[in-house]
Amino acid sequence: MNKYKKNIAIFSARTSDFSDLLSRQNANVTVIAPEESPDLGGFDAVILLGGVSDEPLILPARTRKAVESALQAGKKVFAEYVGSIGHVYCAPPVSTRFERLAVCADGVIGGLEKGMLIEDQCNIRVKPYSVTCSKELPILQYVKLHAHDRVEMHSGLTEIVSDRGLWFDNPDNLLICSFRLADFLKARIAPLASATKLIAFIMEWLLDGAADLSGVESPYTVGTGKPGEPFAEQLRACTDKAMRWFEQSGVVYDEGASGALEGPGTEVYPDGRQRMSRNHRVDCIGEIALPYFLQSILASDERSGRIAGNLQRIVYDDFQCKDGGPLHGMIRWTEEAWGVCYQDDVARAILPQLLRCLYANTNEHLSDIAEALRFLVRTTGTDGTRVYRTDNINLTAEKLEQLRTTPGGLPSAHYNAYYYAALLLTYKLTGIDEFRTTAVKGLETIMSVYPHTKREQSETQEYCRLVLPLSWLVWVTGEERHREWLYRVAGDLQKFKHPSGAYLEWDDGYQAAMRHEIGKGESSLISRNGDPVIDLLYSNNWLPIGFIQAYFVTKDPYFKELWEQIAGFLISAQIHSGNPVIDGAWARAFDVDKGEVFGSPADTGWGPWSIESGWTMAEIASGLLMGQLEERLLPYYENDTAEARSV
Repeated sequence: MNKYKKNIAIFSARTSDFSDLLSRQNANVTVIAPEESPDLGGFDAVILLGGVSDEPLILPARTRKAVESALQAGKKVFAEYVGSIGHVYCAPPVSTRFERLAVCADGVIGGLEKGMLIEDQCNIRVKPYSVTCSKELPILQYVKLHAHDRVEMHSGLTEIVSDRGLWFDNPDNLLICSFRLADFLKARIAPLASATKLIAFIMEWLLDGAADLSGVESPYTVGTGKPGEPFAEQLRACTDKAMRWFEQSGVVYDEGASGALEGPGTEVYPDGRQRMSRNHRVDCIGEIALPYFLQSILASDERSGRIAGNLQRIVYDDFQCKDGGPLHGMIRWTEEAWGVCYQDDVARAILPQLLRCLYANTNEHLSDIAEALRFLVRTTGTDGTRVYRTDNINLTAEKLEQLRTTPGGLPSAHYNAYYYAALLLTYKLTGIDEFRTTAVKGLETIMSVYPHTKREQSETQEYCRLVLPLSWLVWVTGEERHREWLYRVAGDLQKFKHPSGAYLEWDDGYQAAMRHEIGKGESSLISRNGDPVIDLLYSNNWLPIGFIQAYFVTKDPYFKELWEQIAGFLISAQIHSGNPVIDGAWARAFDVDKGEVFGSPADTGWGPWSIESGWTMAEIASGLLMGQLEERLLPYYENDTAEARSV
């Protein structure tokens, strides 16, 4: 190791993760404001950190002359997010939201192999003009390909000079980084191990020696805060933290009286900020009511019960059509998509109140729920399936008649499974026969083509979504063939099980529809079957409720064990952070081998770091709470406990 302490000048508007880490190395580090023009003769290396600001760094002419003189004198210069340096100058900044950095060759960055991918989240980069750049092979190159964590590199991927991310230019003592790297920890560049190796490579080049990166601290960790404690203690701590997330993140405010937000979006910006989706979605609002209601039972917490009630009132008082016309009962999707109705979203909005009616022996909002389901049944096809959504603008008398008298043609658990679950539970509570008939017909249609249902995200997703409605189908009908369906689906799901207890994304034959061009629509996390990626927005998030309800209905310890295993995984994957927006949460994409949030960014709206308040947080928290309430809830699943109620 070189024992000489290097003198390094950093031109930067402020300190950053990079400068803080470098200052702990065997070097004398001086931070200089970019507008200053000091004598650089006493420095061994110069760093330009433009990534601390939104706009790329452009040095004032006098400062530029000093840096260029140092460069020509053979001093090492690292230029990060700089608009112009040496012969290179760049076009205006662009987002990297749907791109990732690929390692271009083996053996350049220690520990990173050719084709490995680095996810720099919703970063910003500058594109160098190709006529000004060295044409040598870069170290990192931006690519836009469907993949999980690596791609096959070839010359066609690196020939676009403007897409390079890190490279040595002319002279070869100039190392250029086109993207904002300065706050690499805050920006959650992933995998963390790869980001750390990248930083080590840059610093060791600057230092002409080893760099000590033992001080790198991740912006989050995953796992239990009580290792070695009994499972019940870990589970309680996990659900307590998840429940705190709703309000500390800002998703639930004013005790739910005004609804709740959709949640943090996937966009993690270069300074660590994360976009918050401020939409009011009826499904999320309704779903969040369920963990609050269950928490009120578990902890005898009146405030949680009050929040649950407030959220449910929003669903029926603010979002439901009650004008007595042909659309009477319809529940709207969002304040923006006012005339849109997705039956599965409606189902998840009303299921919390249905469970409250069951567990608390109340009829509150039960008539509203019946009207919501009557509207859905009136727009359901003769095969028991409903088209993926209806838009009020198109619902003429003729269209309504067509929907009712022709097959829906959508044997998809993604769109219809929870609709059937809501119908079955409402039938259990009210005895309204058309709800039972529609649910049985729809599930029979799905199972008649199973496993080749119409998939949206993955085969895994379809199986996960079927567990709950099939459980309640067994509860309602008691038929042996329906019980066989439940066990078949649960058994088939085990083919995708990971030792962690979670289920990998898989799509036999790659039949799922959501595989759009990157950044052009919704997209599955699957690039290749077998990749170690877990989806907590579309698949595994449904299983805590599904498995525990299957156990409540069948009393079979098999389902209790499956619930314990998925709960154990969720405890291990929960995020812990000083950032209240993510502390206690689960994000959409989780790599079970790397143990961190990581996955394809191809989906336009819901990428790896999206945290859906309803679909993910509420569904998971509810399923975990139900397991803790086992003794209290089991008696409600005896066949003679739920009597039909008048609505």
